[in-house]
Amino acid sequence: MNRDFNFLNDEFNMVYDDWMIDGSIEIKKTYVAKDMLKSVGIKYPDVGHEEVNKKFEYLYDKTLTAHQKLLLMLFAEYNFHKVKAEFESTQNMEFPALYGMGNTMILFYIESMILFARNALDVAATVYSDLIFNKRSDSFNDFSKWVIKSNDLLLENLKQYFKDNGEDGISAFRLLCGSEKGRALRDIIIHQANVRLKYYEYKENSEKEHLFLLLKDMEPIDLDCFVSNFVNDVEGIFYKTTLCCEKYLQNEI
Repeated sequence: MNRDFNFLNDEFNMVYDDWMIDGSIEIKKTYVAKDMLKSVGIKYPDVGHEEVNKKFEYLYDKTLTAHQKLLLMLFAEYNFHKVKAEFESTQNMEFPALYGMGNTMILFYIESMILFARNALDVAATVYSDLIFNKRSDSFNDFSKWVIKSNDLLLENLKQYFKDNGEDGISAFRLLCGSEKGRALRDIIIHQANVRLKYYEYKENSEKEHLFLLLKDMEPIDLDCFVSNFVNDVEGIFYKTTLCCEKYLQNEI
């Protein structure tokens, strides 16, 4: 018997509830983590079996946590745009100087966005690893490596997705999980250094400068574009992996 998910929706919607604040914060909503629940329900249907229900409840909690982590990522994205705009309102944008608390606040939200994104993926890995491999893991790195090493034809699309994005230097998957070519940006933040930011002319003879992200061996990346693409990429990782899980489980049934 399939589970009725209607009663679960409230908890996923409540993370966006703003009735206790002034209502001025407008954060993009995402439910890509909640979509995982459909796959969890396929593997652990409502059959009245205690062990099955316990497993569902455990993975439900993980899914809800991943959903909350994504909200933290989106909250960091929202505040990045806010503090960046406030900082730049104090600058002559022909010669902006990134320093002091303005620099610190921008770095805080950029690095928070990246770390919460990886956090969300690692929590989700517990769900994905169970659904496909019947294993327990709290590392999306490990999960993606299992997919890439698998010869299961049902995982071929996801396998190719991870391979392609692992070679793309600015994809969220590459930046969060790394590859054989280098360390992930997430690991650099944790173990080595801050994100590197610098103002450059947006185009030749421009009257204003834009803030850019500096990554090793790459041309400077416009920071606003990077942030937008990064968030979309993270949602894409969830979407693509969940879709694979759903098809994989339906085929097994």
